[in-house]
Amino acid sequence: MNILNIKLASVEHTDLGFEHWVDVTYTVPILKNEYTVKLLLLMECKIEDQEVIEYLVSTWKYRDLVLHSVQMYEMERINHT
Repeated sequence: MNILNIKLASVEHTDLGFEHWVDVTYTVPILKNEYTVKLLLLMECKIEDQEVIEYLVSTWKYRDLVLHSVQMYEMERINHT
């Protein structure tokens, strides 16, 4: 997986904590296109440091990105048959 861009889109304070909505653009060899997904990082405090956000996405949310890429692979395969 090649993560092309990680961008903090918004931070909202809710009853659950701080919702960090992050736009992540990635490619993988099995896909024809690059995709941008919106991921949620729910934290106790507000995080604005780009390096911390990149670390959290690449470690905590990597599995979500892999799952999304598999789903997109299935959709691309269905659309081309």
